[in-house]
Amino acid sequence: MKLYGFWRSLASYRVRVALALKGLRAEEVSIDLLKGKQNSEDYLEVNPQGVVPALILDEGGPPLFQSLAILEYLEETRPEPALLPKDARGRARVRGLALIAAADGHPLVVPRVRNYLEKELKADEEARNRWLAHWTMRALEAIEGHLSKEKETGRFCHGDTPTIADICVASQLIGALAYFNCDS
Repeated sequence: MKLYGFWRSLASYRVRVALALKGLRAEEVSIDLLKGKQNSEDYLEVNPQGVVPALILDEGGPPLFQSLAILEYLEETRPEPALLPKDARGRARVRGLALIAAADGHPLVVPRVRNYLEKELKADEEARNRWLAHWTMRALEAIEGHLSKEKETGRFCHGDTPTIADICVASQLIGALAYFNCDS
């Protein structure tokens, strides 16, 4: 397998963690988001959306894209260790928690949004970072609200083994603490 990603990409992080938990290895190809390499013609041939990650499978075919879709693929094709609960309600809960981080919080802090805030809306770095921190923390607060009130929460987001939710929450925490200087 070949994983197109970037060391600072929270979405790439999610895929790397899932691969590691599943005991899978992938050759990593760095797409430097800070230098705009995701918009190069070569990379747009791999992923026309111009975002990371993208995963090329050993058996070929078009690349897989979007971190949660890749995680679902890995879970379906290599079910052990399981990253989703066995029961439908549990799977829905885990997916819901994961989506708060990956679909509500994360998209608001990606390079194309940061660049738009800066270049189009003329937000200075301080204002931009306040905006990014605000939405990052809102997602984490929502997740914490669920985790603190629901009996399914265990050592991890759902029970006592890591799930897709834990992978997504960890990536959101990395963004909050390392990149956006949010209070923990």
